[in-house]
Amino acid sequence: MQDRQQQQLAPQLIPPNKFDFSNTNDWPRWMKRFERYRIASGLDKQSEEFQVNAFMYAAGDDAEDILSVLPLSDTDKKSCESVIDAFEKHCVSKRNVIYERACFNRQSQQPGESVESFITAVHTLAEHCQFRALREELIRDRIVVGILDAKLSESLQLDAELTLAKAMTKVVSHARRGVWISKDCWTVV
Repeated sequence: MQDRQQQQLAPQLIPPNKFDFSNTNDWPRWMKRFERYRIASGLDKQSEEFQVNAFMYAAGDDAEDILSVLPLSDTDKKSCESVIDAFEKHCVSKRNVIYERACFNRQSQQPGESVESFITAVHTLAEHCQFRALREELIRDRIVVGILDAKLSESLQLDAELTLAKAMTKVVSHARRGVWISKDCWTVV
C-alpha cells in the first residue's frame, strides 16, 4: 500500500531548479533539496546510471561541462555516489572558519524580521562554524544578545540555567504574545 502511495505521489514531484554554479555557496542547500527529491520520487531505487542522468538533468547544462573535466573514470561517471562526491569536491571549497564565525557573531534580528526567521538564520550560520561541543551554547547566546527586544534579552541573560531550547521557547512565545511596535517596545494584543 505504501509503495502504491509513493508511486502515485512520485510523478507529481518536480526536481529542484538547476544549480547556479557561479554561486557554489548554495551547493549544500541544493544537494539537500536534490536528496529529498531523490528519495521522495523513488529515484534512489533506480539504477545508478539512471540516478546519475537524473542528477545531471536536475543540475543543469553547466553540470555537463563540469562532469567532462572531473577526474572520474567512465565507470565512476555511472556511479551516482562517485559523481555526487566529485561535484561536492568541485563546489565546496575549504571554508574560512574565521569568516563563518564573524558572520555568525554579527547576526542580529532586523526590524520587521520574525524571531522564527532570526532563529533559523542563527542555526544556519552556525553550521559551518565548527563550534563542536559549544554549538548549542553559542547559538543560545547569539539568540539572547541578537534579539531586538532589549528587555527580554536582559531577562534571558539573568537566567543562569538558560538552555537553547528554553531560550527559543521564551523568545518565540514572547513574540507571539505581542506585536512589535518599535526597537525596544512590544505591545500585547
